Amino acid sequence: MHATIDSSVLASALKLSVAPTTSPHPTIMHARVQADGDSLVFETTDTATYMRHTLPCVVKEPGSALLRVSLLRPIASAPGEIILRDDGKVSRGRSNFKVPAADVEAWPEEREESWQTVTIDPEILAAAIKSAGYAANDDTIYTNIRGLHIDNGLVWGSDGVSLSYVAVNYTGPSITVPDGQVSRLLGMLQEGAKVEIGAVNGDIAGVLRVTNGQQQLSIRLLGAKSTDIRGIVKASSYASQHSSIKRDPLWAAVKRFLPFASILGESKAKGLPVIVLAMVNGELYLADRAEENREVISDAVLSAGPDFRAALDPRRLISALAAVGSNVIALHAPEKGKGISSWLMYEDEGDPDATAHLIVQINL
Repeated sequence: MHATIDSSVLASALKLSVAPTTSPHPTIMHARVQADGDSLVFETTDTATYMRHTLPCVVKEPGSALLRVSLLRPIASAPGEIILRDDGKVSRGRSNFKVPAADVEAWPEEREESWQTVTIDPEILAAAIKSAGYAANDDTIYTNIRGLHIDNGLVWGSDGVSLSYVAVNYTGPSITVPDGQVSRLLGMLQEGAKVEIGAVNGDIAGVLRVTNGQQQLSIRLLGAKSTDIRGIVKASSYASQHSSIKRDPLWAAVKRFLPFASILGESKAKGLPVIVLAMVNGELYLADRAEENREVISDAVLSAGPDFRAALDPRRLISALAAVGSNVIALHAPEKGKGISSWLMYEDEGDPDATAHLIVQINL
């Protein structure tokens, strides 16, 4: 193989590499480079995820090679034309480098699949994923909620304490994206992208593939069974009547008040910061646990529901407020004396069955 490629083009592909920096299987620390015609296919993997780029280049001699990713990065970081060879000799201008080249035959080929197209507009799916946060990672003890879920007409995520969901027009097999791959998936979901699933077993998809122009991402999915999210929301206890509140004044106030949520060592003692949100006679305020510190948000209330005083993790409230695409929110306070008391929040003129955030209250 002998191919010439612009360093900026190669650098862009390297930024999206999924090759691990350390591994007991050193082969996957390399990129597979396949040059033919007037293009170069640059592929990296960690065996669960595959990222491919078809890059323009000048091919003097077609062929393939496995080249160490960690050493290609500094070479591609400077401007110039880069020449790649299958023996690991790489040059940029008058500079020459020796990059370790592994055996091409050792490359772990992605398994062939029978692909089904997912008929969701990629931009709509991306917007839904951004609004549905709280995707649980591998440390979460509740295995059925790990990852970000696209299932039963909803995109949803939960970490066992908070839940958010967005309705989408999808009734196919369940798709559960590992938490660590959500941001990479978002980067691929652009106008014109093609979304497909493979390795379908019953009603659960095993692989998700997104093709966006000359880039292609394949993600091995988590096998999760369907969860009745709407049933969970309806089973939670929150007031039927809501308060209409301006988002931006509340959002700004919570961020200002955040230092008071962790005073007196309470964060260490309780394991998390706590903020009291209360409504009294139409006046909304924030406070610490003991209400020794208080901030009144006089200009935030448009219409007040029943009085309430309840606690929550302010970081979760900030995350939910950031995801709501409106400056007016509907806020249902937790009901007193109920087992699973939660805050329900959504766009004031929106449909809570379609898009909402559910945050379990903290008992003081």
